Amino acid sequence: MEHSPQQLSISHCFEAPAEVIFQYWLDEKHAGKWLFTHPEGQLKHASFDARVGGRYRIVELRKGRELVHSGEYLQISPPHQLLFSLYPPVVQPEPDLVWITLRPMPFGCELTLTLQLYDQKRSTAKLVDDWTQLLMALAAELNNHPADFRPGVLLNERLN
Repeated sequence: MEHSPQQLSISHCFEAPAEVIFQYWLDEKHAGKWLFTHPEGQLKHASFDARVGGRYRIVELRKGRELVHSGEYLQISPPHQLLFSLYPPVVQPEPDLVWITLRPMPFGCELTLTLQLYDQKRSTAKLVDDWTQLLMALAAELNNHPADFRPGVLLNERLN
């Protein structure tokens, strides 16, 4: 019997412009520090081939275990939409899908993260908590680099 996928959405407002937030999801220098990592974990490897069809892989050592998050970029539409698949560390035959939508706001932007979950047995409360912590890790990484989102200064301009 087929089940319809479970969907879950979380929104968060950032003071940084959408262009910067978008880059933080794709740039190895920054994403490797916060994306799918945990304060008690140690990042072992992060690679990002940020193009449609490109793959990403993040390996973290946590409590003596290697956790691998990986997937493929399915849509990259800067600076407003990003869609990628996600194979979480839990073994499952099909990936989850993650949509990132960024909407400009007068003070920065609003990020809406929508998950389409393959494994419907996972606790919704735990998922909301995990993804909220991930967005808080992104906010902390942004706070470590305030120059990245000064008006008129975009991260990708400085990387080129």
